[in-house]
Amino acid sequence: MPEGYRNRRDEREPRVIVPGEATMPQDLAAERSVLSAMLLSQDVLQEALIEMNERDFYLHANRTIFSAMHTMFDKSLPVDPVSLADYLRTEGELERIGGMSYLLELNNNTLSLANWYHHAEMLRRDATLREIIAASARITALAFDAPEDTKEVVDSAERMILSVTDRDIRSNYSTLEEVMGELYEELAEQAINPGAMGVMTGFNGIDARLQGLRPGQMIVIGARPGVGKTSFALNLAINAAAKGASVAFFSLEMSKTEIAQRLLSAQARIPLSAIRGARIQDNQWPALLEATNDLSRLDIMIDDTPGTTVTEVRAKARRMLRGKEKGVVILDYLQLVSPPSNQRRSDSRATEVSEMSRGIKIMAKDLGVPVISLSQLSRQVESRTGKRPQLSDLRESGSIEQDADIVILLDRSMTPEEAERQDRPDENVTDFIIAKNRSGPLDIVPLMFLPGSTKFVEVDTFHD
Repeated sequence: MPEGYRNRRDEREPRVIVPGEATMPQDLAAERSVLSAMLLSQDVLQEALIEMNERDFYLHANRTIFSAMHTMFDKSLPVDPVSLADYLRTEGELERIGGMSYLLELNNNTLSLANWYHHAEMLRRDATLREIIAASARITALAFDAPEDTKEVVDSAERMILSVTDRDIRSNYSTLEEVMGELYEELAEQAINPGAMGVMTGFNGIDARLQGLRPGQMIVIGARPGVGKTSFALNLAINAAAKGASVAFFSLEMSKTEIAQRLLSAQARIPLSAIRGARIQDNQWPALLEATNDLSRLDIMIDDTPGTTVTEVRAKARRMLRGKEKGVVILDYLQLVSPPSNQRRSDSRATEVSEMSRGIKIMAKDLGVPVISLSQLSRQVESRTGKRPQLSDLRESGSIEQDADIVILLDRSMTPEEAERQDRPDENVTDFIIAKNRSGPLDIVPLMFLPGSTKFVEVDTFHD
């Protein structure tokens, strides 16, 4: 076979224009050295197949040989020059990679066994650089052909760059002794610190049933207008941050100032009306100062950009939570999320909401954090006897119920007369209804709502 074929780049490699006389990062000698070591040693073969993949090789011939070795090993076939040549011949690839002479050339390089692992690291480094260059080329092309929604372009570009480092996260085998030791230590840590199980809500009754909000979960909190969806979400944000979580709070309805006023009211237990009207009594200033200092130490980030799309939320949340050990995203609320600007509006609002719901679920898995989305309930709950909300009451539900891992419905009596009925919650008591829970029980947890300060406390811990 002509020498030029063996040195040909892989045809599947993205075509990239490089400046001047520069070439794509590669090391042909290191590629041959690794393949030689794999042919000469069964131990090296097995370890290389774990540590590497075919994209680490730049030349099509070397990539084909590595892939053939991998397939033969998986089929429990012997991997030696003769057997490898026979396999490549049946696949119609033997002459393309340089024939039997090239395989014998690889098999004669006994010096390759000494430094094969270092050479493999060199190949992985060059492969990473090639992926960065290829991603940069795709980002450039995407920018030139950008749709109206540039936020989606930015999000796609971020994912391309971040995906380059994905393979750096490797899993190694462990003995059962090591696994059991780690499990015992993990259980001990969780017994001492329940927050280690996931993002905790700070309400013992709720945490006992949900066992923490886990990465990748989509949690929907639904309620009628005025019941306290936003107030509960802000309470949850404070509690989660106090337990060590980083909170990205997206408010599509209230401004940052309004959010801050509610947080301060709940933390200081000073009526919200007094804070909004700046009617602070002399004896309230110390509590206000202490609450301000306490809130300032919490890792809570607020974004109040109107007309936000799911794509924009995902891109912003990725930046806000990058490098954080434990994070949570709170979105207030689902029905105010805008469809992508380049997408034609659907004839059905329910269809649009369903698409955004699926986008939020994908976002939770993509970011590896729980995403809490508030949702309105339809008005049909008002006409129902008892007014107890149900899953079917999720407004423009579409796939919300299907996508969500946990669905919480808040139920509270809106008037003293309503609270006197036997089928309604007591006055200022909000029933926290766990209507869907993929990994736990369904239940109802009563919480006491303090309307003056918009704070929720557990019923059994409330004292006047």
